[in-house]
Amino acid sequence: PPRRLLIIAAVACSLWYLCMQYMVQSHAPAAEPRASSDLDMYSEPPVQRRPVPAVASVPPAAQLLPKVAGSQPTPAVAAQPPSARPQAVQAGQAQAKQDDEAPRCKSDDQFTDCAADLVKACGRWRNLCQSTCTPGCDPAADNDNAAVVLESPHVERVEAARAPEAEPQTCLPFSRQLCPPLNLSLLDNKEQKAVHDSCGKYVKQERNLPSPPRFCGAREGRLNPCWSETAGNGSALSYCLPHFFILGEMKCGTTTVYELLLKHPRIVAPRTKEPRYLQQGRFAQTTLSRYAVNFRRAVETAAADTVTFDASPVYLRSKIARFWLARWLPEAKLIVLVRNPVQRSYSHWKMGYEWAHGKCSDGDMAQRLKEVAELLTFSSIIQRSLVVTYWDRCRQLTGGESAPSGFSLMALNDKRLPPAEQRHLHSPAATLNYSAFGRCLLTQDHDLILEYADELRGAWPVEPLKGAMSRAKHAVGSCSEMMMLPPAALQKSGSYAVELERWARIFPRSQIKVIVTDELTRGSQRIMNETFDFLQLPRMPIGNQSRFCVRGKAGVMDVLHASELNITIGHDTSEHAHLLAPQLKVGDCEPDSGHAHDEATGSDLHRIEPRVQERLRRFFEPHNRRLYRFLGRDLGW
Repeated sequence: PPRRLLIIAAVACSLWYLCMQYMVQSHAPAAEPRASSDLDMYSEPPVQRRPVPAVASVPPAAQLLPKVAGSQPTPAVAAQPPSARPQAVQAGQAQAKQDDEAPRCKSDDQFTDCAADLVKACGRWRNLCQSTCTPGCDPAADNDNAAVVLESPHVERVEAARAPEAEPQTCLPFSRQLCPPLNLSLLDNKEQKAVHDSCGKYVKQERNLPSPPRFCGAREGRLNPCWSETAGNGSALSYCLPHFFILGEMKCGTTTVYELLLKHPRIVAPRTKEPRYLQQGRFAQTTLSRYAVNFRRAVETAAADTVTFDASPVYLRSKIARFWLARWLPEAKLIVLVRNPVQRSYSHWKMGYEWAHGKCSDGDMAQRLKEVAELLTFSSIIQRSLVVTYWDRCRQLTGGESAPSGFSLMALNDKRLPPAEQRHLHSPAATLNYSAFGRCLLTQDHDLILEYADELRGAWPVEPLKGAMSRAKHAVGSCSEMMMLPPAALQKSGSYAVELERWARIFPRSQIKVIVTDELTRGSQRIMNETFDFLQLPRMPIGNQSRFCVRGKAGVMDVLHASELNITIGHDTSEHAHLLAPQLKVGDCEPDSGHAHDEATGSDLHRIEPRVQERLRRFFEPHNRRLYRFLGRDLGW
């Protein structure tokens, strides 16, 4: 009948329609990727691994000078010309300029750590100071090796007009009042405070220069970066900054390299080994003119290929140093020393221990150290450092408060423990297993955490040791110059790769020289030949001694306060007394009774308790693998 035929036709049409829909969907092209959102800026985009293009070597300083004034800024990283950059990068930079939400960086005081935040930058080109830092991100590139380009200063032969002393500056001047003055350590505390307060305005002017940045002086045609600038009396004076920097790490042989470099007749020593101008705290109270005083000897040397340097080993982990050098000295050469992290950790502790008992040898501070002597051994300090490090790692995974800082008790919050009235029913392991945080700690190093379980659950220490630890907290840090405070020794030994990667993101690899301490010890002439080549200097014999150590602390650091490192410049009140620096004393490294000679490396190794050494080896293993990837070779640590 017609009705049945209509029903059959309707069913057939429906089936035909469904089949057509299926065929269309099965042959449709892949869906377009969703638009980027604010949430995506914190996630790393998928990348396709490919080799990093080679970076051209930096020409000598004379070739860096533009032929005419007013030329475009010299980029810090010049892997390829701007015209050859991927279209994606050019589009990204254009988008960044149009992005009103992106912060604008107008001074050396306001900057985001470009090298550390590169992944965030690649997401939406945000969180960077756009007037000084532009992320050179290619979405198809390896983000581990992507470069960050900083706006570098005009390098000009023509001197800029310098503003009067008290007025805002338009360029970075050398010939101005020294802040703080060189004789600051001879002043009392009240006078020092007055000096720092008055110097604040000068430092602030230097940190708020208009873009594009430039030095006031005219660049001289020397291998070492030097400028000629007219002083207030109308005479032209020369000023120099370092040609290269020993960035660190501490206790890796920086003093040895410092002494071996000075055997070269064309390398001039700085006034003090470690000016530390770019260290947190010092940078905020020191003018460029004060920093440049450290390199007056280079000015007095007439040879055009003579160079000077800064050997402040705190720069490796300083984001201020990374930013300032990439912006103001983009052609600088960088030397980094790395050492077996277990051995470096022991040397770090040993220096702090010797300083503590030398600086605080009597009086109340000495008594406080004596009361906790059993907790100041290497094994105790380094294992507390491990627990503190694991604590912070688990905090990031499970939440909660940060680990206690310095030489403090490591008692867990009550929320991470069973109720107080039930704790006596639980074993140490069961007590820690009560919370996700405690379970995380046990997975880091089960045996170590159980050894510290009583302290973590508040059952140790008891009086009088508990009170002694509280009284000694300040003394341990003050007397050891913070060297013995957990987890300093551990952090600096495990951060080689992380810091090198950050420097390599804003400096070409061709400007970074990594020296392995053991290789320097057993082949010092070969390593120094490579270093002289790296510095564009002729090779020079350095003699047979391959290790040097500092005797005392005089002449190591530039003194800004009388209390710093217990050093005073002296009490000579003659006209030029304040220009004199304490004499650095360097001699042989005398091994103590705790050393053993390693024939394989030619080094003297510290004797460390085997159980502690194995714990450190396991802790450093992933950090070492990361360093090996950066270097392209296995160091056998």
